[in-house]
Amino acid sequence: MEEQLLTLLQKVRDDRDEAARTELNELLRKHPEARTIMAKILVDEQALVSHLRDESIVSILDAEGETTTSRQPNRPTRRPLAWPQQIATGLVAGVLVGLLGVGMVGATGSPEAVARVFRIAHGNFESMEVGPIPNRFPVRFGEWCGDPAEVIEQANGNRELRFLETANVTGNPNGGASACNVFQLIDLSTLRQQRDAENSEAQITLELSARFRREAAPADAELPKLKGTCTIYLFQAEPEMIGKAWPHVIRDAVASRNKAIRLEPGEESGTISASCILEPEATIALLSVNVNTMIQSKTPIPLSGYFVDDVQLIVIKQPTLPVRFVK
Repeated sequence: MEEQLLTLLQKVRDDRDEAARTELNELLRKHPEARTIMAKILVDEQALVSHLRDESIVSILDAEGETTTSRQPNRPTRRPLAWPQQIATGLVAGVLVGLLGVGMVGATGSPEAVARVFRIAHGNFESMEVGPIPNRFPVRFGEWCGDPAEVIEQANGNRELRFLETANVTGNPNGGASACNVFQLIDLSTLRQQRDAENSEAQITLELSARFRREAAPADAELPKLKGTCTIYLFQAEPEMIGKAWPHVIRDAVASRNKAIRLEPGEESGTISASCILEPEATIALLSVNVNTMIQSKTPIPLSGYFVDDVQLIVIKQPTLPVRFVK
């Protein structure tokens, strides 16, 4: 698909090919993987500015709401993007991109969505030390904690998170241990302040995305339903209270959404995203990436072959459109 997108993009940019423009729009509207690939293509600064000013590059936020299972094509592992490039790709992935200049100028005509990357700590794990993460529930913002997992460095220098085994992050010996969960708490106060200052009724959506991959491991035959999942929860609570009441606090979440992917051993990568409307009362977002064995167990289950990288949170502001009722 990457070669197809590159060809269409070249035709739109250089030849002003309307048929290519239409085909490109349809791909970006209908296929989340196309939006992800396009975001990674547009990392060259000159090409980025040129294309973001082109009204033709349009993509639509995935409207699916429930957990789904999908399969992604194999593709080479890429180095994580630098921060300015993450901002650029965030403008493309999962949003309506209109006529965007440096200041995000809206396109003429009907209102369109605007997106920006919400910088989360260590989203690509490059700035983290190689080794295990804290084995506990996070109690402050901006740290990855959870069940047994570790940051590893590949031969090419890329760092990513490896899930080691399932566990119960609360340490409850009678609790379930069917999944390996890794969490990060996000303070939403900045978003709330911005929305209040603008006195805007626009709808704000948070989109969490993550790239999973799976290597062959000794226990693969025993884990036929193994899947990777990314989940976003919104709470109105203090950070420490969420950990103390986990997992029962889930039922008190203001909103939540998740997406799952199943990869066969040896599949390079698959990117998934979960979108959740930001409710006005939400004060904290809890991000979770995990691997679930789908096996009821109270004892740890070794994993070792599942990895996650490129965790991103994108804020999408969608203007409220007028509604006209017709009899």
